[in-house]
Amino acid sequence: MSQYLQAALVPGRECGGCTVCCKELTIETDAIRKVQGVLCVHCTPGSGCGIYQQRPEICRTWFCQWRRYAWLDDTWRPDRSQLLLRATDDDVPKGYASGIGVVFDVLGPCEILLQPAALNVIATLIDAGIATFLSVPALPGWAGGRVLLNPSLEAVVRDRDGDRMMERLFDAFQLSALHEKVPIEL
Repeated sequence: MSQYLQAALVPGRECGGCTVCCKELTIETDAIRKVQGVLCVHCTPGSGCGIYQQRPEICRTWFCQWRRYAWLDDTWRPDRSQLLLRATDDDVPKGYASGIGVVFDVLGPCEILLQPAALNVIATLIDAGIATFLSVPALPGWAGGRVLLNPSLEAVVRDRDGDRMMERLFDAFQLSALHEKVPIEL
């Protein structure tokens, strides 16, 4: 499973009209600076980047995990699933596969996590020993909360206990949503 974390882009899979990353990510580079929750000034919702041919390097090289994981079908495109899956090496505890984790940014209600497809992907990553995080974005300009799911879900995933998994995901969602609000400073 860890080979998927650094996999190349899925051939033929394009962002299309999805512009979720253009809004949901904090970007702090010389070329562009924006906070989470604020649409990039160059983005045209539903169309994409207005300066695509001259877009900054960060925008040329960053891709969500839907673009990298062939095993995620088209329903997982972030604007369709309301889940932005992204790789991270920030705060991944030692001992997890490859030292890279996956963050599930929840862009809608908690019920999105409780759908069978989401439960299956979360369980697959946890079962493979990949650090799996849940993040609920805060208001624009504020850091969202992030919770490592593995410690609370490893046993229930191993036991295939779907009800307890949903309960613990709901708890993690609440914990992430209710975290102390910290402004993003660029």
